[in-house]
Amino acid sequence: MAMAMAALAAAAAWAGCAWRVALTPGIPAGARRHVFARQHPEASVAAVFEALTDTAVDMAADNAHYFGFPYYLEIRLSCARQEPERATRRAHLRGLCPVVTVTFEEPVHPVRQKPERLQIKMRAVPYRHPTPCDSEELCRLRWYTPMPMVNGSAVMDVWVQSNMPDFGIRQRRFSVNVNGYVKETEKGPQCTIGHRVTKLKELMDEYSPSRPLWATVDKAPVLILGGFSKNKVILLSDTKFEDLIAVEVDIDSCWIGSLTCPWTEFSSTILDAIATESTLFIRQNQLVYYFTGNYSILHMDTQGSTLWTRVLNRVCVSKLNPVPFSHNGSEYVIAIGGGQQKAEFFLGTVRDGVVHFSDSIRAEKKTVCEYFEFSASCKIQWAVYIPEENKTLLLVQQEKHNTTSYHIVACEHENLHFSIVYNVPYFRPKATEKSFVMLMGFEEYSDTPMVLRGLSYNPFSTIFYIWGNAILQSYDIKNYIFLSEFSGESVIKYFIQSYRGEIVCVTETEEVWFFMEGSSVIEKVFPSRAWSMYASIQLLKGSHYYGVQESSLSFFYSQEGLQQLVYVLKKGDKNGRIVKRKFPITYILSHRCFYSHHYSSSSSLGLKFIGFTNLCPFTVMKFRDLPKPQRFSRLEHYRAEPPVVMDETGFHNNKSLAVYQGLVFHLLWLHSDYNRPYADPVHDPTWRWWKNRKQDADYYLYLASMGSSPGGLYINMEHYVKIYDLRSNNELPEQIYLDKSDVYSFSVTLSIRSTREENMWEKNFLSSVKLTVVLSHPFNLVFFLQRRNLVNRASVLYKVSIQDTALYPQQELSGKNLLKSSMVLKVVNSATNCYQYSESGPALQGYKMVPVYIGCPPGKRMAFDITNTLKHTTSMNKRYFNCVGQNSEMPCFFFEDVFYPLFLIQDMVTGDSGSFSGRYTLKVIGGGPNSEDAIVRYKPEDIWKYNSPLSSTESSLIWQKADRVMSETDPQGYPIHSSTSNGIRWLCQRNSPCHDVSPVGLTAPSYFFLVVVSNKDVDTSTYCDYDLEFVIHVHGLQLSSTRKLYFMKMTMSTLIGLITVYFFYCRAGRKIMASFFNMVRKLEEASALSAGSTSTSVSSVMSRMEPSDYLLSTNSVHSAVSEPVHRRQM
Repeated sequence: MAMAMAALAAAAAWAGCAWRVALTPGIPAGARRHVFARQHPEASVAAVFEALTDTAVDMAADNAHYFGFPYYLEIRLSCARQEPERATRRAHLRGLCPVVTVTFEEPVHPVRQKPERLQIKMRAVPYRHPTPCDSEELCRLRWYTPMPMVNGSAVMDVWVQSNMPDFGIRQRRFSVNVNGYVKETEKGPQCTIGHRVTKLKELMDEYSPSRPLWATVDKAPVLILGGFSKNKVILLSDTKFEDLIAVEVDIDSCWIGSLTCPWTEFSSTILDAIATESTLFIRQNQLVYYFTGNYSILHMDTQGSTLWTRVLNRVCVSKLNPVPFSHNGSEYVIAIGGGQQKAEFFLGTVRDGVVHFSDSIRAEKKTVCEYFEFSASCKIQWAVYIPEENKTLLLVQQEKHNTTSYHIVACEHENLHFSIVYNVPYFRPKATEKSFVMLMGFEEYSDTPMVLRGLSYNPFSTIFYIWGNAILQSYDIKNYIFLSEFSGESVIKYFIQSYRGEIVCVTETEEVWFFMEGSSVIEKVFPSRAWSMYASIQLLKGSHYYGVQESSLSFFYSQEGLQQLVYVLKKGDKNGRIVKRKFPITYILSHRCFYSHHYSSSSSLGLKFIGFTNLCPFTVMKFRDLPKPQRFSRLEHYRAEPPVVMDETGFHNNKSLAVYQGLVFHLLWLHSDYNRPYADPVHDPTWRWWKNRKQDADYYLYLASMGSSPGGLYINMEHYVKIYDLRSNNELPEQIYLDKSDVYSFSVTLSIRSTREENMWEKNFLSSVKLTVVLSHPFNLVFFLQRRNLVNRASVLYKVSIQDTALYPQQELSGKNLLKSSMVLKVVNSATNCYQYSESGPALQGYKMVPVYIGCPPGKRMAFDITNTLKHTTSMNKRYFNCVGQNSEMPCFFFEDVFYPLFLIQDMVTGDSGSFSGRYTLKVIGGGPNSEDAIVRYKPEDIWKYNSPLSSTESSLIWQKADRVMSETDPQGYPIHSSTSNGIRWLCQRNSPCHDVSPVGLTAPSYFFLVVVSNKDVDTSTYCDYDLEFVIHVHGLQLSSTRKLYFMKMTMSTLIGLITVYFFYCRAGRKIMASFFNMVRKLEEASALSAGSTSTSVSSVMSRMEPSDYLLSTNSVHSAVSEPVHRRQM
């Protein structure tokens, strides 16, 4: 009891405290927030690791990559009842430490990495800033973690939670995204798209209407919002409007109007604004511009824009429509024409930063209005593009005989044609008691004409909406339900979907309506009595998110629910502030339940009682027996702890923070590098990091215990791991991935209130508690539901299973072209009636929508099993000949031996790894002689000749199956292999590229084959196309007959020459050598003698002779010298 009271007291002391985060570049230097603009690693961190000589870190290793990230994440506490500095200091002294989990959003088009879901969990470290202190030792304290980034991800979701849940500090979620439209300068962030505006009050109008916030769902790192009257200003935020800046965009604004594109009034207002992953789109009047950000982290095909670029120059654009979801690596935007082009629409595509707009989309060279011969007033009101089906749905409006009619037209882009799928009724149907009307042609209509404004489609639930002064709902785009509880007194101007079952509509009079998908109950939440009460309470509390004077800018859904962007002007504030606040939808709806409760009177023993009827049929909804989440959520999870500092205070310094950066960087680098085609002996990315240092772990621990660790840091190798067994915490995953015939099972318990005196009544009441399961694609998913009444517990237990039907026709690469589907768990009569109350407030229960992706889940791959391939090949051939120059990463295989490749199917998420037992095809698609650098890819027509036995007449095969039996082939003619028939014999026939390879030096010829293995269309056990490319090194290739004859002739000639020389040397070698040396000696003696005698005789005679005797003496000397020579010749 005492412990419980202490825990409550501690929680009360920290009530009202919340986490705050900020980016800090480099070594922590302050609290000023910086924009995430730098996108390259910091190499300076590696110098710190050079001093860590006797630790677990091996800088000399081949895979050592110890770099830093450009930013740190600074964390502090903000409390309503305490000063921030004091609260942070007190929390640290009580052992509180924030734990940060960073989840990286998968990019639209993964270039360097395969599609994956990745997160890393890090513990923050305390850092004491060297601020002068008068009375406190710790004046300024902060926690820090590295702010990691990975290739291809510009959107990062940051969760901050406490290591001590008893403190009662709730976890918070932040968006920390890369901003490619801002560059950091000494004066602060500078926009590249325009000029920053600081005076917000000049932009704001208290009665200005709200506008929609459009972006690619969960993919856009930067959000923008226009609509500021008479100002070409947009709001820009890279934190989902936790903070923002106002920017006046640099565009020309040169077109006012023309005869073909009339415009009654020129305005500088940015009317439409759409954000995609890499590009921003805006519309001003009839002009459309785009700006591509500088996102080197996305590896785009462009460096980014320097100016706004205008597109559709000859088109009068009246509206831009967003496409919420990307597909096949591309994002989309729709432009709808105006003026004389009001029946035309254009599809814009963004891929790797490159923007392209199509021509006017027509069928048989006719617009949609010309195609159906509609009236001249016909125009396109709205367009929805469904990329999975390559189809656009158009809301076409025409006026004829003073009557406005609307049509839903489908445009098939594959074979361009238009078709009318639904003609909307002219008038609103009359409401009924059931809150909905099925439009079957027999219903009654009111006198209110239909006024429609737009369309909306949810690809997960496949529900299609038509909205305006009415809401029409359809599951097949052909048959519709009218939701009659929406009054329609004001026309809907924008429609907001959460894609998790919640939908909000905002009307032209700023009314806000809320409903759940699959339910006909629609509630007006603003203005309402509940909203007024809630806002008044917040004003009394002094919340800075609410004000007496405020103007709503927009509503949008984030991962934390419905958000509202508001301009708040408080007394004494000259400029005002724009804040994002969570719209209290659950507070408002739960308040409605309180004041609308039904009651009944009863009497017992002369006493009268009032009984209130609970609208919710149950009290608590719990999930049980959930499988481990990672197998179905496909979320790869890493954990990193900071290095241990030897300082007695436990505070970290710049050096330890740099080491923390380098360790996290290297951990994520190992994750990226693990996508190699060759399997390691241990299926874990961190195995290569510590494999040579594991045996010394006790020694490093001993040094740390003695305080002798180099650099004052101890690095525990167990603190940098990949986690494969996360727990479910009795919650359904955010999304579920199902491979072929996969089953996801769990249990649901629905409990009701019970008392001992009312047991019999409770037994009857259990029959009214019913759970339903709704699947959006019943052809691809089935469910099994088993009910069991637990009367003694006043509960109902449901066992739920959903299973893939194995009928999805596509077999794709991991994470590619997944079918979007959904599972909805719904308790009957629970919509907007059932709530679960906690410290964080009420939350809707009884309705749960989970997206389900059908296809090859991300994180699965095939790897070449080198270890077992070597063992099996050696066992089958009874020998193994390796190359002279051995490479542990790529072993050699002998040409004359049969090659038996083995493969592994590895799950990067769960850590499972097993032999591939399915069928597959193997093709050599490239190669090169003697060096891996010489590999070239073959042409498609050559690949068929080199690999297919059907082309064997050309003598061009590189290989054939070892059993030489004509096996089954795939539709393209390539042999099909299996785990029991996988032997390959190398041929390298006359017309193949590996025929007649010249050897290098004295080693045998070798060849590097680039091989691709795929199970597509031949293996029916999975939706995955395990497409694997790897290199095989084969040595000992045979020489051609011509080259053999040439080498034989050269060898024989050399041998014969050597033998001949040796024969003559043996027979006359001594005489020849003696004669040779004797001749040389005599020549030397003769030369020396003649030179010496000539010089002596000439000098003596010349000294005694007269000049007249010179000629005679010269002749006599010449005769004396030449005489012996003549004798020798004779």
